[in-house]
Amino acid sequence: MVMGVEVSFCELRTKMVINVVDGKALGRIADIVFSRENAKVVGVIVPGDKGFHLFGRKNELFVPYSRIIRIGLDAVLVELRPINTYRNSCNVEITPTENCLMPPNH
Repeated sequence: MVMGVEVSFCELRTKMVINVVDGKALGRIADIVFSRENAKVVGVIVPGDKGFHLFGRKNELFVPYSRIIRIGLDAVLVELRPINTYRNSCNVEITPTENCLMPPNH
């Protein structure tokens, strides 16, 4: 195991989440979501008023793990685009009904 690459939840909570698509600060991480099936991180929740709503909480934004680009010293960079603009590996647009909040298998 390489030391120094792990990040605790307490440390994550202090970092600002920034969307690289529009440069907006989304707030700090409020919670982490795990899969019950395999105990892997599915994503994080930050305060917000639009986007991927989870569990019906309209004032919180769900950021899928697959959309986290980098965890830096001061910030967490994410890439969040409107849900109907994501493209799959074949560069074909994915419709909202086909989009899934679960990250690819890691």
